[in-house]
Amino acid sequence: HNNWIFRGIVRDIVKLLMEKALANNEFKLWLQPKYDIRTHKVISAEALVRWDSPDMGFYTPAEFIDLFERNGFIMQLDYFILSQAFELQKKRRDKGLPIIPISVNQSGLHMNENGYIKNMMEIVKKYGSPRDAIVLEITETAFVDYATKSARNKSLSIVQKLKDMDFEISMDDFCTGYSSIAMLETFPIDEIKIDRAMLLSAEKSLKARKILQTMINLGKDLKVRVVTEGIETVEQEQMLLGMGCFTGQGYLFSKPLPRDRFSDFVNDNLNVKSED
Repeated sequence: HNNWIFRGIVRDIVKLLMEKALANNEFKLWLQPKYDIRTHKVISAEALVRWDSPDMGFYTPAEFIDLFERNGFIMQLDYFILSQAFELQKKRRDKGLPIIPISVNQSGLHMNENGYIKNMMEIVKKYGSPRDAIVLEITETAFVDYATKSARNKSLSIVQKLKDMDFEISMDDFCTGYSSIAMLETFPIDEIKIDRAMLLSAEKSLKARKILQTMINLGKDLKVRVVTEGIETVEQEQMLLGMGCFTGQGYLFSKPLPRDRFSDFVNDNLNVKSED
């Protein structure tokens, strides 16, 4: 009972601090590289967020994202991280450094947000086309109405408008929901991210391995990029290579990195000299 009361107090404190934190730039852009499993060269990255609070300390997304999803603050945070990713790409471009696409998560709440497309158009107008620079990563729950077990028509319209703005679309947590395959037919998806849970299951189960192989083959047949998350061992890499999945993400290659360290990592990995 005391723990429940304590968690409730913490949630209330977080709600009071989150607007202040956004205004004071306490939310920091971190990035985790995605890589070519065959060459170990970085080819893209995922934008992540950390909360560095002078009042509460340093927090990872697992400690606040669920709360922000429930209270709606995640939408403001999404815009902030998206702008940070655009600014990083602009900085690298201005310095003549190579650009690798950065995937930025978008909460499913945006699918019902008034003015979402208008806000995204304003961001694109400010920073320029996201082509080859920014990918929007959306979970399957944004695409599917689980009450009717069908695609959300509004979501389909929104995703198509995002595509018209030159954003590529990545489906996160692929293979964790029962409608993933149907979504590939309905939505203009450029990338699917296979969840780490499927990778772990494939190591232990022949049936899971066959399912994973089928998903990889399906992505190839549909000309959709396939990324497997959560790679932590050489054995997992070898299994994926044998299945024909050549793009991965995980601690074996790189943990999430702060913005500056990420830029250095990319430069070193691609043998690029920075002006800094």
